[in-house]
Amino acid sequence: MPHRSATSKGNRSDQGGFTLIEVLVVLIIVGSISGVLFQALEQAYRLQERFGTELFRVQQGQMAADWYRQTVQGLLPDDPGGPNVFHGEAREFSGLSSNPLGDQYGAPTPITWKLRDDQQSGTTELVYVEDDHETPILSWRGNQAKFVYLGPAQNPHDTWPPLGLSTQLPKQIQLWAEDAGEPVTIVASPMGPTEALPRTQNVFGVTP
Repeated sequence: MPHRSATSKGNRSDQGGFTLIEVLVVLIIVGSISGVLFQALEQAYRLQERFGTELFRVQQGQMAADWYRQTVQGLLPDDPGGPNVFHGEAREFSGLSSNPLGDQYGAPTPITWKLRDDQQSGTTELVYVEDDHETPILSWRGNQAKFVYLGPAQNPHDTWPPLGLSTQLPKQIQLWAEDAGEPVTIVASPMGPTEALPRTQNVFGVTP
């Protein structure tokens, strides 16, 4: 009886261990799975980096468009002959806005939006100017960009005011551009009057 019991214990001990071949097989399988997982993780990181950058560009473009619309919606006509009468060209426009991007929000402030080419990088920058301080807001991969001004009849013009129209402010100012061949359009409309309201001294000849 004792001899048989010892033999049974030895068999159970042998059955509970792993052979060298079994360990090697397990290591090979684990290594293969780890390699596949690392490759998948690396690809996921690359996709995240790529789409994260594109998402940032989209968010940045949306924020810049909102800033552009904000200032254009606040455009105000200056008095005829005043220093800040609205003037628009294909690559730049300037005037008074009650919605500037700086600290003077709510007060009529001279502002300028302009397009500036960077020949070295092949890009175009949208630049905001307030108090003689220039701030690049957005850039496109390409040099095709311009401002377009729409009058009461919704006809597009490259300059403002065009011949034959007397309103100081256009009904709409569109920014047309191409970003790596893709069209980009930002549309904004002044919300106030297009002509300066008559002041008391202009009507009655007296100063209020």
